[in-house]
Amino acid sequence: MTKIKLTIEYLGTAYCGWQSQTNGVSVQDTVERALGGFFGCEYVRIYAAGRTDAGVHATGQVAHFVTDGQVNCHKLCLGVNTSLPPDISIVSAEQVSDDFDARRSAVSKTYVYRLYMSPTRRPMLDVDHAQVYKRLDIDAMRRAAALLTGTHDFTAFRKQGSNLVGTVRTVNSLEVESDGEEVTFTVNGNAFLYNQVRNMCGVLVEVGRGRFTLADVQTLLDGTRLHYKTLPARGLTLEQVFY
Repeated sequence: MTKIKLTIEYLGTAYCGWQSQTNGVSVQDTVERALGGFFGCEYVRIYAAGRTDAGVHATGQVAHFVTDGQVNCHKLCLGVNTSLPPDISIVSAEQVSDDFDARRSAVSKTYVYRLYMSPTRRPMLDVDHAQVYKRLDIDAMRRAAALLTGTHDFTAFRKQGSNLVGTVRTVNSLEVESDGEEVTFTVNGNAFLYNQVRNMCGVLVEVGRGRFTLADVQTLLDGTRLHYKTLPARGLTLEQVFY
């Protein structure tokens, strides 16, 4: 048996998320069928580093699968990509040891959330950016981001109704950068709750608008929910998984 690690890039706009679901076409289903075509079977089951929600993108999603015999990884990439739609690509493949697991072996993940500040829509940016209509206070957002860094109970930053047990997570870094009208939030952590990254960035946007203060951010970290909007999925990209 041979275990293969895949690095996959995709635009999530047209998909119901990474994971196989009955209510739409997923990235996982699409890749598994393409792999099946390459190996001459119905599909090849793959296991990813983590799920991405509907509309979320990835430049560095990692998955693994097991197959019989040897695999030419270069030919696998070329062959499988001919069967994939233009918005999904296997960018690399490599043989790994039997104890590698795309999810369990991961030590951290980096997500980037992108937005642009403009009163008018920017169609070229709308693919992977969210829009805010007025300029934000970048320095205030950076100060708030520093509060979110570290190990905290992120109960107030997960989607309400989530039944996940355990809400303590470690955010290794959260950087806020601005280049003209574009703003990027780069977040690295060991693991994240459902919608945690989009909600943290949404809170930072409220700080940038002047609606939330640093005290409000601390109130959220203390477990008290305040009203804010979860930012749109299209601005979020899984950039890299670290092992």
